[in-house]
Amino acid sequence: MSTIHLAVMLEETMLALDVQPGGSYVDATLGGATHTEALLKRSEPDGHVYSFDVNPKALLAAAQRLTASGDRWAGIEANFRFLDRELEAAGVMPGSIDGILCDLGFSSDEMADPSTGLSFQLEGPLDMRLGPKSNDDGLTASDIVNTWKPNEIETMIRNFGEEKFASRIVDEIVKARKIARITRTTELASLIKQAVPQSYEQGRIHPATRTFQALRIAVNDELEALKDFMNASHRMLKPGGRLAIISFHSLEDRIVKHAFLTDEWEALTKRPAEASPFEVQANPRARSAKLRVAIKK
Repeated sequence: MSTIHLAVMLEETMLALDVQPGGSYVDATLGGATHTEALLKRSEPDGHVYSFDVNPKALLAAAQRLTASGDRWAGIEANFRFLDRELEAAGVMPGSIDGILCDLGFSSDEMADPSTGLSFQLEGPLDMRLGPKSNDDGLTASDIVNTWKPNEIETMIRNFGEEKFASRIVDEIVKARKIARITRTTELASLIKQAVPQSYEQGRIHPATRTFQALRIAVNDELEALKDFMNASHRMLKPGGRLAIISFHSLEDRIVKHAFLTDEWEALTKRPAEASPFEVQANPRARSAKLRVAIKK
């Protein structure tokens, strides 16, 4: 099965991880499998790659594309926050992994799938779970906008979306949900657009961008999952093993930056690397990508 996803900062990430033949590597966010394919190619002939995703569609597509890799590749349907637990269950010993890659962006395949509810531009259910194992309680974005208290929704949008018009957006949501349950992506996007000024961000981004980000983070518990993932990665890496993380907004980047400043890591990137102008031109989604790399002490 083909993918429309383009890997972000592919060459920079492979160089940062110093991928070697025969090494053991983890792609913590499989997505379109483009990073996984590069890891497999550069660790030939006998390297191993373990790829995580909570989206069974992504794992199935990767399995069909990577058949030639045989037992060098293993796909694991699990949240990356449980990386150490799942790798141990697969027979991988703590302290035996050479490098771990985590691309915190979404694959173009996921964004183009209206059933996920990730895009405010596509008509779909207001879900936003990245897969059946995204969370333990089945929470969806629709649950949040229809059942949470107004102050809880406002706090979430402010904290996770850094949205200055959060209170106005919540007022519009509360008015609408009194009439009928909000269940569709485009319905919510329309409500948000009505709530904010016409001059919102001088047209640089869609008015729903930050609110949808906040809902997605809340539904998938993304920030706490990232912290758990970094602890799990440290446990599974060899001393001298490398962790490379590509983030796409300041909340994620701040967590990575602060973790890499602790005594457990030696940061290789004092300032995050960014995509080249040529890559941004070819793949506009790369414009906000920030790559940080550290070595396990």
